[in-house]
Amino acid sequence: MRCDICGTPLDRPGQGHFCRTNGAGTSPAAQTFALAAPAAQVFAQSSSRVIRSGAVYAVLVAAGTALGLAGYTAIRSGAADPAELSTQATVVIVGLVAGFIGLICLLVLLISTVTWVISAHRLAGGGPGPAGYGGVAAFVLLTGLSYVLPGAVPGLVPSVLTEAALRIGGLLLLIAGVVAAGRRVREVTGLPTLAARPQTLIQADDWDASKWDPDVHRDIERRRRPVD
Repeated sequence: MRCDICGTPLDRPGQGHFCRTNGAGTSPAAQTFALAAPAAQVFAQSSSRVIRSGAVYAVLVAAGTALGLAGYTAIRSGAADPAELSTQATVVIVGLVAGFIGLICLLVLLISTVTWVISAHRLAGGGPGPAGYGGVAAFVLLTGLSYVLPGAVPGLVPSVLTEAALRIGGLLLLIAGVVAAGRRVREVTGLPTLAARPQTLIQADDWDASKWDPDVHRDIERRRRPVD
């Protein structure tokens, strides 16, 4: 029988050991857990931030492209007059809001990606691995092409769609690389979980007195005795 948290061998369920008190047992498994757990937590949190910010940024790019094309269609059809103050104000406000949100998402994405790569190297040799680095490289390449390639595409609508497709494609490949790297790190480290939120060391069975260590029972009974 072993502890589900640190892997320390146990003689009976609920046996007290260092994992439940200070998180660092004396066995190699417990020491490995104590050293890897903080880095694993950083890796999990940064992975989650990369995925969330990447997904939000992709949705923002898609929404911005759709709104831009809708406005362009409305102007061409005569439904909206570009000379009117309301039309100009709408374009400016939407552009500022979308640009601000996009900038925040991009900054969070870049910072989280750097943190993700560093924490991956602290957990496993090779860091994110080929899949993880491949996702990062694809994101950088496609994002760079989104600023260059659309200018060579004839027509406004195809150019806008090409730009959006390149950016969204890069984000999706980055997210896929993060997911694949998470699986690789989990397999290499052997950690039971890389959840983004820390799991408490207190389990449901800890409240079952029948499963407590007999030494704990004796200590409780000793403390309950009245002092003469």
